[in-house]
Amino acid sequence: MGEGYLAILVFFVISTALGIGLLILNRLIAPKIPDPLEGYPYECGVPLYDKTSWTSIDQKYYLLGLLLVLFDLEAAFVFPWAVVFKYIAKINAAFIFTEMFLFLLILILGYVYAWKKGALKWQ
Repeated sequence: MGEGYLAILVFFVISTALGIGLLILNRLIAPKIPDPLEGYPYECGVPLYDKTSWTSIDQKYYLLGLLLVLFDLEAAFVFPWAVVFKYIAKINAAFIFTEMFLFLLILILGYVYAWKKGALKWQ
């Protein structure tokens, strides 16, 4: 067994023992009386008025969340691509630019679809 694998094994054993030890310590020290508000649902720090978790959430929040994911993915892929474009463009600039154009086209079509469905209206 090489020294690199031995270090990984030691790290794994120590981290596992530490994790299990902290779980056991928490079980021994933590209070046994549950908090009455432990299962209380809330959103953004605002308590609910009816004190039940079976409330209806408007569909626009779901659509807005999907749009957030859509444009976060865009930023997560476009920014690194733009940073390294001049280095990877030496390989085949037209192909790499076309790939990004198609990627952005798909995202723009998703944006237009959400716009047509009224996901951006707040009335």
